[in-house]
Amino acid sequence: MISAVLADGEGNGRPDRLGDTLALSGRVTASHTQLAHVRPGVAALQDDTDGIHIRLPDDPPLHRGDSLLVRGRLVEEKGLTAIDVVQYRVVSTDSYTPEPVPLTVPTAAEEHYEGWLARTRGRVVAKRHTSAGKSLVLESPDGSSPAQLSLFVPQRHEDRVRIDRFETGDLLEATGIVGQHGDQYRIEPRDASDLVQSGLAWKYIRIALFVLGGLATVATMWGLVLQGAVDRRTRQLEAAKRQSDRMRKLFESVFESAPVMIILLDEHARFERVNDQFEEVLGWDEGELRARDDAWTLLYPDDEDRREALEFVAGPPTGRFESRPRTKGGDRIVTEWWRTDLDEGRRLCLAADVTERKAREQELRRAKQQAETARWEAEEANRLKSVFLANMSHEIRTPLTSIIGFAEAIGEEPRDDATERAVQFAHLIRDSGHRLLNTLNAVLNLSKLETGEVDFSAQPIDLASEIRSSARQFRRKANEDNIDLRVELPNQPVFTQADEGGVQIVLRNLLSNAIKYSQDGDRVWVRVRQATDAVVLEVEDEGIGMDPGKVEELFEAFRQASEGRGRTHEGTGIGLAVTKKAADAMGGTVAVETEKGVGSRFVVQLPRADEAEPQRPSRP
Repeated sequence: MISAVLADGEGNGRPDRLGDTLALSGRVTASHTQLAHVRPGVAALQDDTDGIHIRLPDDPPLHRGDSLLVRGRLVEEKGLTAIDVVQYRVVSTDSYTPEPVPLTVPTAAEEHYEGWLARTRGRVVAKRHTSAGKSLVLESPDGSSPAQLSLFVPQRHEDRVRIDRFETGDLLEATGIVGQHGDQYRIEPRDASDLVQSGLAWKYIRIALFVLGGLATVATMWGLVLQGAVDRRTRQLEAAKRQSDRMRKLFESVFESAPVMIILLDEHARFERVNDQFEEVLGWDEGELRARDDAWTLLYPDDEDRREALEFVAGPPTGRFESRPRTKGGDRIVTEWWRTDLDEGRRLCLAADVTERKAREQELRRAKQQAETARWEAEEANRLKSVFLANMSHEIRTPLTSIIGFAEAIGEEPRDDATERAVQFAHLIRDSGHRLLNTLNAVLNLSKLETGEVDFSAQPIDLASEIRSSARQFRRKANEDNIDLRVELPNQPVFTQADEGGVQIVLRNLLSNAIKYSQDGDRVWVRVRQATDAVVLEVEDEGIGMDPGKVEELFEAFRQASEGRGRTHEGTGIGLAVTKKAADAMGGTVAVETEKGVGSRFVVQLPRADEAEPQRPSRP
């Protein structure tokens, strides 16, 4: 009993505040070796009505029933409220064990009785096993309260206090210390005698009644047991019937309102039921189908179709079956069926009308085939065009070369052997021949690039050297047109991993265009520089330029800044198309910046060669 509150923080004379200093006495109900926790020096102290845990400064040999006087401070540690004892004394008195306080499961699960030695009676509703120990979950025997109380035995005491002998549903009478674990309360038995199966008492009573009262009492007891079993079985059957009724109503609801066709077949593959969707799609009502044994002949007049349908219904289940039954009006529709087997040989089949979907799929396949045919025809036409251009270029090139040669021979004759007018005509013939030959060469290059006949072989090439060679070839033309051709090159070689012929195609076309579209006194620059992972070639002019909105069309074949009969510059518009295809074939890119009346700048990026290798001398 609490004899004094020595230090009261709230001043109300009750030890309800942590830190209050108390003096109390009582009987030891359990020492630390009999409790679930492992903290030494902790015991349970209780007299007639009060109970509390005490934490002694050492580990004295206490036993159940010892009388103890303690003085200490009220503390809480790990969910356990206890007295942190400063002084204690074991009093020599007659030893007796305090009687446990009878509690119900709900009251034992409340905080009012923490630390008490209590006895409670409950039904086992669950068994748990953790690394700390084993526990049984108890509820009120009559189910009057949802409160639960754990009966816990630590792992080190499992051999002494065995709880494996109890099963779910058993009635127990448990004696132990009421303790706290987290936010829940549990009862900790001290030894095996603290756990008693309540059913054993009724067993002894039945034996006594059997000895004293005879077979009549035993028969009555067994009658009660059987009646309970019958009642339980009756309740189970009623619950099963309610569940069956719910499932039947659910099936009826799904069967009639499902957006797919459903049929139920008996063990002889005859129609037993069909839903409304089946009647709406096919037109045959349930009465017409059930009245005939050969209902399949109504749906499948053709023998082959009927045979496949019967194999689907009577054979082993398959994933999906596609059929084309006839409606009552004689129309053919396309359906997809699924089947599942029920009990007693009955079968449930589900189907969907996919006529419109199949028609759309067929239309898509037809459109895809037409598109494929059109694509093939376009590719074939493009191939024939390229072949024609190649053949035409070869056929015209041979006689044209002879014409140019003879014109040059006439122009080089001494003046005393030929008239001045003949020499003038010879120069005109030569210039026109060269113009036509350049056109044919451009057409031939475009044709070869489009048909893949040009095989570019990448190797390290000094792009600066190639620029010098090309600039020497166009210097005469630039001087004749009073164009200032400027070459800006670094002092060291600039190597690119490209094809020499492809590089010459790019340089000649860009220089030719820059000079052709420049006017008297304009300047043309050719530059080259090294970037991080590429070599950059720039050709810039102060010519006529063009509308920036038409840049995307610039690299299309036969496109020019001036077109039609009123065009102001010669050419076929093939050069830039050939340039782009050649750059692409060598792994490069071509870009242009232009403004009408200001000029244009073409930027070509080619792969950079990290190490230079010996190469052929550049062509003059």
